[in-house]
Amino acid sequence: MTRLLVLILLLGLAHAETLRVAAAANLSPALPEVVAAFERAYPGVQVGITYGASGQLAEQVRLGAPFHIFLSASPVYVEHLVQEGKVLEQRSFARGRLVLFLPRRLGPVPEGLEALTRPGVRRIVLANPEHAPYGVAALAALKRSGLYPRVASRLIFAANVGQAAQMALQGADAGLISLAAALHPTLRSRGSYWLVPQTLHPPLLQVAALLEDDAGARRFLSFLTSDEAAAIWQRHGLERP
Repeated sequence: MTRLLVLILLLGLAHAETLRVAAAANLSPALPEVVAAFERAYPGVQVGITYGASGQLAEQVRLGAPFHIFLSASPVYVEHLVQEGKVLEQRSFARGRLVLFLPRRLGPVPEGLEALTRPGVRRIVLANPEHAPYGVAALAALKRSGLYPRVASRLIFAANVGQAAQMALQGADAGLISLAAALHPTLRSRGSYWLVPQTLHPPLLQVAALLEDDAGARRFLSFLTSDEAAAIWQRHGLERP
């Protein structure tokens, strides 16, 4: 009987569909929880996630990487793929927020980007704007606020916003990162943040792109905008689009 049960389980795993998802790094605090909820609802589908900067992931898709779904932190990269005929369907599922994060050692809660001019702030980390939407947003905010000339020499660049969040605690004195990262217990216990006004930067609209006509992928695409997923996104600082 035991052998029969093991055989049944192994056969089930063998026939489980693996869904390959390329996801913007800012989703790493929340996406595992969304995936777990999806897999409970659809036990025949297993989801594998590859995180990275949206621009780098889009380039991988362009070169033929076998992803079913691409979750971008900006509609720009999805539109490029649409123009190349790589996208079957797309939908917005959340909106991210940019924050200024300061470690506690640098004083009180920041009340504006002017906090970047404090004497102890020598290195300011942001995601690389060449391929990361949060980097584009951070650079735009610095320029529109008029602070860029005063802090340009102190900027350092991370590969993506997830790495920028790590560097905001180790290797930098301040970070322009995602709200989702700032709400993570590791950062929340060791620093404070200020929400950057959305008028200072392009919208950080999260867009899902369906890349393969697959039943499991379509279910996942729909699940991303479900009420259950929306509640998870919101707990992690991602608003409804």
